[in-house]
Amino acid sequence: MRIGLVRHFKVVHPPLRGWVTGGQFNRWATEYDEAGILPGDCKGYAHSWDYCISSDLSRAVHTARSIFSGDVKYSPELREIGVAAAYGSVSGFRLPSVCWMVLGRLLWLSGHASQPESRREASQRAKTVLDNMESMPEHTSVLLITHGAFMKLLEKELRRRAYTGQRMNHPRNGQLYVYEK
Repeated sequence: MRIGLVRHFKVVHPPLRGWVTGGQFNRWATEYDEAGILPGDCKGYAHSWDYCISSDLSRAVHTARSIFSGDVKYSPELREIGVAAAYGSVSGFRLPSVCWMVLGRLLWLSGHASQPESRREASQRAKTVLDNMESMPEHTSVLLITHGAFMKLLEKELRRRAYTGQRMNHPRNGQLYVYEK
């Protein structure tokens, strides 16, 4: 089986800068989820893929339509791992914007209840996605359009299942990573 992972193209949304409250960070994250994309270079996708599954967030949907000519299935299971400001921090406490993202990911790693999804839930979601794909023998070559942090979980699970392919330290927007078994 061959599985291709692609992170959505770059998002057209201004980065959050300066010292901001947790509420401002949460609003920015929601707006990011709804933002459009910059069309990217579609070279390197010449592999003939039997099937394409994309996250149902707009940035992944538009990327999938740009790089796959057939029918695309959209799935909420391929969404990015959510990140949010910690409880109680929304009421006015300010941090540099990048700190909110780092703090949110650290809280996610530690299993803090302030995050929309636990690490265990996200890992289980990655396993479920791959279980579903492997249970469809008619699809031997599947392209997945998803998001950076979730791609790392998918890669970890693919390697656990003895797939081989290019390692990704930081998934690049629009880059194809191919895994085979």
